[in-house]
Amino acid sequence: MSSIFFRTAIIFVLLSAAMKFMGKREIGELEVGELITTLLVSEVCSIPIDDPDIPLMNAVIPVLFIVSIEIIISHVKNKSRKLKRIIDGKPVFLIKSGRLNQQALYDNRISIEEFMTAIRQNGVGSIEEINHCILEANGKISVLKKDTKLSHAIISEGEVNFETLKSPGFNENWLSKALRGIAYDQVFLMTADNSGSVYIIKREKKG
Repeated sequence: MSSIFFRTAIIFVLLSAAMKFMGKREIGELEVGELITTLLVSEVCSIPIDDPDIPLMNAVIPVLFIVSIEIIISHVKNKSRKLKRIIDGKPVFLIKSGRLNQQALYDNRISIEEFMTAIRQNGVGSIEEINHCILEANGKISVLKKDTKLSHAIISEGEVNFETLKSPGFNENWLSKALRGIAYDQVFLMTADNSGSVYIIKREKKG
């Protein structure tokens, strides 16, 4: 019996360390890869607890490998927007500028009942109140009312998202004027709403 408690404590410490390295998120905010990693790790860790004859290293080595792969993939995704979009998908407008996208509901297998439940959970009682409704990459639904501005991440960590730039009707000439001489690589984050109002956070110097 004492060995079971000892093995459980070791697994608990291992899981806690693994989750810390992966970063803190709520379960509902996990991306697909993170969710798969979490399920795999929990399954692997349960084996030596259920069977005391199985060596602990049979759980430790696979867990370290799985978590390492997830961390590497996360870093690679953050460096490549195209790869991130392929792996995680991208946000989808269910309602854009007050207009319901029925095809987006069908494509994402969201029933009207599920959709109405989701907007109520966002504190909205009627579709008429909504300006934008977005199915995020993590599966959550975000709702912006008609009196709320929608900001777009135009530049993140020095890289311009040209798809996002074109979405509200902006172009590179507009971007150049909005930056007022600031180089792309000097920008940590630049957002803009549909009216063209921008907010810029410059990169901090490492050091």
